[in-house]
Amino acid sequence: MIHTRNLQKFFRRGNNEKYVLRNINIDIEEGEYVVITGPSGSGKTTLLGLLGLVEVPSSGEIFFRGEEVSGISERRRNRIRRDHIAFIFEQIHLIEELTIYENIELPLLYVSTSRKERKKTVEALLDRFRLTHLRKQYPGNFGDFVQQKVALARALSCSPDFLLADEPTGRLSSGEREEFMELLRQLNEEGQTIVMATHSKDEARHGQRVIQLFDGHVVSSASNRD
Repeated sequence: MIHTRNLQKFFRRGNNEKYVLRNINIDIEEGEYVVITGPSGSGKTTLLGLLGLVEVPSSGEIFFRGEEVSGISERRRNRIRRDHIAFIFEQIHLIEELTIYENIELPLLYVSTSRKERKKTVEALLDRFRLTHLRKQYPGNFGDFVQQKVALARALSCSPDFLLADEPTGRLSSGEREEFMELLRQLNEEGQTIVMATHSKDEARHGQRVIQLFDGHVVSSASNRD
């Protein structure tokens, strides 16, 4: 589904170049659950930003479904993100002025779906994540776990090809983390492609494959099925 070739990202400060990622060559296939792990500063978030077409590489190539996308126009990048890619973050980024229902519905307002279709989609997601009874409430009334479930439901509303998760359990308690990781595992079992960044070795075990970064380099890539 998405492949990188000699991907690099650096920032210039005067005459100096600070490399965040160096020569990243990874392949993520449809239906995989890939975990990117490594210590803080290893390049995890930057790599997710590149895979999600939020950032542009300094050099190298990114292929999405066979199309080389590192040099395409911003308009084309926005369309691919809108139609194919979804994100959840440690910082949950819900809109406090919208109800839980409205937060989940929001991405659907930017694609050509009827009101009836939007309602059907949102109702199904509310039911799936046990949020139906909270539909008219505002997210700020609830803790991080409920809010992150709302964010996950919102991310799934447009049926993305793949889901990028950047430290999605960073604000959750240990019990909440396990429950949220179980939600991701179930989604993957149903065919959802997931790429998750985490520094937690315990959470990394939930993925099918673990890619380890250190100082911007891939230092290992191993299957969790072994």
